[in-house]
Amino acid sequence: MPASLRRLLLCLHRWITLALAPLFLVIIVSGGLLALEPVVRDLASGPEAEDPIPVSELQAFLAEVDPQQRIRTLRLERGGTAVLEFSRAGERWHEAFDLEQRSSLGERDYATTFFQTVRHLHKDLLLDLDWVVELASYALLVVLIVGPWLAWPRLRHTLTQWHTGVGWLTLPLLLLVSVTAGMMALELGTPRLPPIDRDAGRLAIGPVLQQLEAAEISHIQAMERFERAAWAVTTDGDGGPQQLIVTAEGITPAGAYPGWIAELHQGTWAGAWSGLINLLTALVLLFLFVTGIWLWTRRRLGGRRRGDAGADLLIAHASQTGTAAHLARETARALRLGGARIEEASLSALDPKALEAYRYTLLIASTCGDGDMPDPGRAFVAALDRAQLPRTRFALLALGDSSYRHFCAAGETLRAGLRRAGAEEVLPMARADGAPEATWRIWLGEVAELLGVEAGATGPIPSDQPVHLTLRERRQLNDPEDPITQEVWGLTLESDTPLAYRPGDLLLVRPGEGEPARPYSIGSTPLDDPHRLELTVAVTSRTDADGHVRPGKASSLLARRLQLGDTITASLRTHRHLQPPDDPQQPMILIAAGCGIAPFVGFIAERAARADRGPIWLIFGNRRRQGDFFHAERLLQWREQGVLTRLDLAFSRDPNDGGYVQDRISEAGATIVDWMLNRDARIYACGRRSTIGTAVPLALTEALRRYADPDRREPAESLVRRWQTEGRLRLDVID
Repeated sequence: MPASLRRLLLCLHRWITLALAPLFLVIIVSGGLLALEPVVRDLASGPEAEDPIPVSELQAFLAEVDPQQRIRTLRLERGGTAVLEFSRAGERWHEAFDLEQRSSLGERDYATTFFQTVRHLHKDLLLDLDWVVELASYALLVVLIVGPWLAWPRLRHTLTQWHTGVGWLTLPLLLLVSVTAGMMALELGTPRLPPIDRDAGRLAIGPVLQQLEAAEISHIQAMERFERAAWAVTTDGDGGPQQLIVTAEGITPAGAYPGWIAELHQGTWAGAWSGLINLLTALVLLFLFVTGIWLWTRRRLGGRRRGDAGADLLIAHASQTGTAAHLARETARALRLGGARIEEASLSALDPKALEAYRYTLLIASTCGDGDMPDPGRAFVAALDRAQLPRTRFALLALGDSSYRHFCAAGETLRAGLRRAGAEEVLPMARADGAPEATWRIWLGEVAELLGVEAGATGPIPSDQPVHLTLRERRQLNDPEDPITQEVWGLTLESDTPLAYRPGDLLLVRPGEGEPARPYSIGSTPLDDPHRLELTVAVTSRTDADGHVRPGKASSLLARRLQLGDTITASLRTHRHLQPPDDPQQPMILIAAGCGIAPFVGFIAERAARADRGPIWLIFGNRRRQGDFFHAERLLQWREQGVLTRLDLAFSRDPNDGGYVQDRISEAGATIVDWMLNRDARIYACGRRSTIGTAVPLALTEALRRYADPDRREPAESLVRRWQTEGRLRLDVID
């Protein structure tokens, strides 16, 4: 479907529902209640009589039991029982009679008055506004017809997919009820009735029976008054039951009354069973209505930070691998148990001015690389240069590793920026070296004392897991004869004991005593073999003090010096930020340039090992298809097997290509926007900060501008930032 047409249909579907939401709710709920009427009547009624009653006998019977002619309906049951519906002063009730004895057998509990009120609510809103209900019926039909064009159902446990899947599954029932409503409004498929003068007053049953007798109609099976001035009479004709419409002007033969269209719409075509089917349809409509409104509301409000009502304490974090984010959550948990009112946020969701609204701000910032600020904190730190925060009071916990040259540099940068903006530091900055738990607990105690609360219990703090690994395989992934490709190797390492990790977690390798550990993304899954893990390692280079180019210590150890069968000691670190979704059916869009493919091989392998896997789309770019299409054989095989739903490639130095991953994002922008807005997809992007880190958000922003719903109020840039805050867009970049 063209993107422009889809946007038009989505706009139509959404805004009709929102504009007529109260009216739809009344129609759906009242329709569901009316679906119970045939169920109630079947449960309270006896079997229908096989033989009709002579008109003369009926006249004598009614003269005795209904001398004031208040009867509205007549139904005959086996055993010589007649059930009459009476009306008086706006009230209605049913009563059963013995035809032979002409005595009352008691009232029938059909909840007649209740259903009559609900029927008027359903048909004219109790205000004679039947034309409004008619227009709403047409609008609801449009909504139901447009809905299936907007998304295909997917077997995934999300509210969006339940909304879509239930709508598709029950579409025939939904259309049955809505189409028949429209046909009734247009008088299509309904009996042809004679002119009925509704202002002529109530037509009692006595004159009707007299007309029938004069027309030599001898037996009657059932009678029902409608429109005050007309009766539908079922008689026993030569060819079986016949329907007659009787008015003051005469008798008109008619088809079945109220007609099969009305019976389908009202759920009376098969008694209780058809009523239950209509009840199910109403419940489905109610589910679609409520979930649709909720999904729209959630999209509107999704970008707002959430926290306790009246929160006066902000806990914010700048986290790269997830440690700072975890400590922030545990800090919030402990202080909430002590009675504090807290709002939590990533620095990526904050403007510095927001800090002024809180009594205190607690910050936890990790340092990544050799002194770098984590990506979620970069924009915040840059904005501090323009901020004035004289009313902000803060305390800061900095995470780092003293084996690096710039220990806790990100925390120092954040602290300096806050102080330059005029913020007051209420506690000395705490610096955690390596495993942060001990330092964090001391800092948490100081914060609790400052706030005057007693910190509650906290959960376990994840720590690095020491592992001993043996090199089992090493294969070069680039073409060594191509001078413009970087030296890249694929490694398979083996442990004697099972390893607990997920794709995207980190293996920390120290090239020597006292040397800082270097992190490598794991590109395998223990679902294939819990004793093995795989890495993609690019040999880096650096210039020493003498101007000589030296290979990176950790990368050259893994790619060159380590021999097959050699064993190294390393550490596993959980990297929640870059792990695949916990839901194996959530769609993923993976975007990688160069060695950014490293974790994604594991993402795809994990899905390949599962039968309940969801769709995966990989966009991969590098320099040359023949020179550095890393893991090409496996990726192409996964595509052939259907594990990879889609594979888009960009090789910038190939003469017939010349593209980059951002070009592929631009070309597929409409589909990417659809995956993100309508299929609850998650995007992961890995590569260099100067390319992937900048180009991917810009390309996604441009795609939203071109292909997102025209009625979306949230600017494209804001939505991309919100995706990052919510974790639906996850960037893992290096300098």
